[in-house]
Amino acid sequence: MQKSIAVLLFNSNVLAPGVYLILDRFQLLEKHSMAIEDLPSALSLALTITFFMLCEDFVFYWTHRFLHWRVIYPYIHKMHHTHTTTVGIAAEYAHPIEFVLGNMLPTAVGPAILGPNVHLLTIFAWYVIRFGETLDGHCGYDFSWSPFRLIPFSGSAEYHDFHHAANVGNFGSFFSIWDSVFGTNKAFYDALKEREEGIKAKKE
Repeated sequence: MQKSIAVLLFNSNVLAPGVYLILDRFQLLEKHSMAIEDLPSALSLALTITFFMLCEDFVFYWTHRFLHWRVIYPYIHKMHHTHTTTVGIAAEYAHPIEFVLGNMLPTAVGPAILGPNVHLLTIFAWYVIRFGETLDGHCGYDFSWSPFRLIPFSGSAEYHDFHHAANVGNFGSFFSIWDSVFGTNKAFYDALKEREEGIKAKKE
């Protein structure tokens, strides 16, 4: 647990600010409006966040799947998978390369595409939602009342728990769309079916 906390503190308090400082130094960060008169409407905020979620999920799916490539998996992503039973802190427990490539990059894609047209409040709201989703997915409990269960085609804590326990498939974050398209959640649904058949057989 102490190692997990140390890695989390390094990634969040040293690595992430360092990346932002470098991007700012080379003027690669967008300057977002902070003006009250530019605040987004509720509809604009919802649509923008939805766009960010779709962008993040697409990029996360591919970076996550890449990190599971057996050639590089033992050196980077295996660190995150030392938590075979997920807990909240496991969400941010990642190798520094993974933290940048697999966590920061997917989260930044949507805001980068829309550029300075996005209000700073929307950016902060997006970060809160993204962080909340990854904590929800790693908390170890599949809460039926979680707001993330209301998202169409969403995964669940059980969905991501299977990924950690079996170390296979279920690569998406907010959605299960790309897993379904490419068949990388087949093992999960096969396991669910087998479990349901086992329960049914016991009742009989």
